[in-house]
Amino acid sequence: MMNRPGKFHVQIDTPRCLLRRLIAEDVEWLTDLNVDPEVNRFIDDEVSSRDEAKYFAAVTIDSNSSCEFGYWAIQDKETGVIHGWTALGKLRPRWGSRDEFAVSYVLRRASWGKGLATEAAGKLVRRALEDQWLDRIMGVIAVGNTASKRVLEKIGMHAVESPKSVGPNRYQYFLIDAP
Repeated sequence: MMNRPGKFHVQIDTPRCLLRRLIAEDVEWLTDLNVDPEVNRFIDDEVSSRDEAKYFAAVTIDSNSSCEFGYWAIQDKETGVIHGWTALGKLRPRWGSRDEFAVSYVLRRASWGKGLATEAAGKLVRRALEDQWLDRIMGVIAVGNTASKRVLEKIGMHAVESPKSVGPNRYQYFLIDAP
């Protein structure tokens, strides 16, 4: 790991969006994302009810304030619409070493297919690498998630061997190193 920014509390502009830290008012749209089965088809963290989804959203927002990087709302500059979120966070222990950081993103269905995940996640990754906050970033997707595979490839990541402990047929790993 390189020079960390401390708490990463700036806003980041992309051509079409503003990336901003999550705030308490984001709980409703996060809840909507968490209960949409199609949005969550390739995500392990299933919720069984709207109440559970709302609790998970509130915990995500609350814990985000103490993260070095964390979750960022992807907000449309023109309309103010929230498309979803992107994040930089430590890989879960079962997925990699405790020092590995990974990019992730989730968009609402109405925002799919517009290049927004590539734009937002790509900007967050470039910012972290170019400003020397991290020296490498991982991406982990469920096998079969071709849309996320394209996003990771478009932002410059390349596939690496999946750890045997998580099963090479379940997840695919990607990596990008700092320039």
